[in-house]
Amino acid sequence: MPKSNRDFPDDQGKELWEKMRTGGDQYAFASFYHHYASRLFHFASTLLGAREPAEEVVNDVMLWTWKNRHTLPVVEKVSVYLYTATRNTAYNYLKKNARNSIDPLDDLQSDLLQFSPSPEQLHISSETVKKIEQAINTLPGRCRLVFKLIREDGLKYKEVADILDISIKTVEAQMAIAIKKLHQQLQEMTASPNS
Repeated sequence: MPKSNRDFPDDQGKELWEKMRTGGDQYAFASFYHHYASRLFHFASTLLGAREPAEEVVNDVMLWTWKNRHTLPVVEKVSVYLYTATRNTAYNYLKKNARNSIDPLDDLQSDLLQFSPSPEQLHISSETVKKIEQAINTLPGRCRLVFKLIREDGLKYKEVADILDISIKTVEAQMAIAIKKLHQQLQEMTASPNS
């Protein structure tokens, strides 16, 4: 399960990025890969709907990063840069495999985009966590993805807009829809005596 941004500050990623960029440090790259690959894999899995191509996409992004380490740009937010590179590589994979006739954000498989509770949420009963996961999995694909990136990965609205190549207003609208639907779903689940 990927760690949330709260457990993985982007400052550490930026430090590793700079070590790779300036010195070509293999140990920095190994740490860099370890810190980001899990989150990027989870993200790519949601976009592609399958694990194997997601692994291929993440490995392509990481391999490209290593091969081009001496020409990498100076970036403020490494995670946004990597999410965007992963998104672009995943979309290219979809185009290459002729699946680009659908909007990949609306066709996300719910089993690949699972909600991972943060440490603060672990004190909630497992039954409540299951209800929350069920409610999240009923969200439309784009809502689920936006919700996950903001609430689980800790990204900002602008970062999510940049990563998904959508407007901030769309991100705000998708979060509003997600929160409204989750609120309704959870009220129904907790009110139902059969759950």
